[in-house]
Amino acid sequence: MNIESPLHHAFVLHSRNYRDTSVILDLLTREAGRYSVVVRGGRSAKSRVRGRLQPFTPLLLGALGRSELKTLTSIDFPERSYDLEGDQLLLGLYVNELLYRLLGRFEPLEALFEEYCHLLDELESSEEGIEQVRIFELRLLEELGYGINFEFDAGSGIRVENESYYRYVVHEGFYRCSGRDEAFFQGEELLSISNRELAAVDRNRLRNLTRQSLGALLGDKPLKSRALFRGVTR
Repeated sequence: MNIESPLHHAFVLHSRNYRDTSVILDLLTREAGRYSVVVRGGRSAKSRVRGRLQPFTPLLLGALGRSELKTLTSIDFPERSYDLEGDQLLLGLYVNELLYRLLGRFEPLEALFEEYCHLLDELESSEEGIEQVRIFELRLLEELGYGINFEFDAGSGIRVENESYYRYVVHEGFYRCSGRDEAFFQGEELLSISNRELAAVDRNRLRNLTRQSLGALLGDKPLKSRALFRGVTR
């Protein structure tokens, strides 16, 4: 795909050194989705971008090329970097790895890009951003075509009832159960999740739900950030 101008709004998801002084950036962009660019001389002592191509820094860039790996032609820093520290930084790195692993190349997802910006706003301004990460995970599943229906029984099609209990089956949905189990969701919880109101939802069940759904897409290769992220979610 040839992606010459216009300029793209972007964030760095992942980077790696390339040859002696260059760097390859894997980007999330508003206009063209995820793709990679090589920054020639990006690590040289005279480079004006050296040390600035970091995650959570808004970029405005131009790229050129007909292969999957583009060449950076221009770059600007239109806004300040998001200041993420501690747990919020770990959560942000976890989300970046999810996007790096799961998004296809050159698939514009403008709404998801805006959700990502909103998530960074929330992580920067809040001491606890785990609920916002869960909402983003659910939004990501929707964009990937695996959105979860929290409002209707997957077997009968009947609307979820507040007092009933439901068992989740990955990529199928929720099935009403006659008994109770700590892994089952109460209907009231499911309707709250549907409205993105997570305060009254059991954290462990919701974490397991998103982990199962995303895990089915990630395959056997574990997330490198999961070990760090685990301590935040307990």
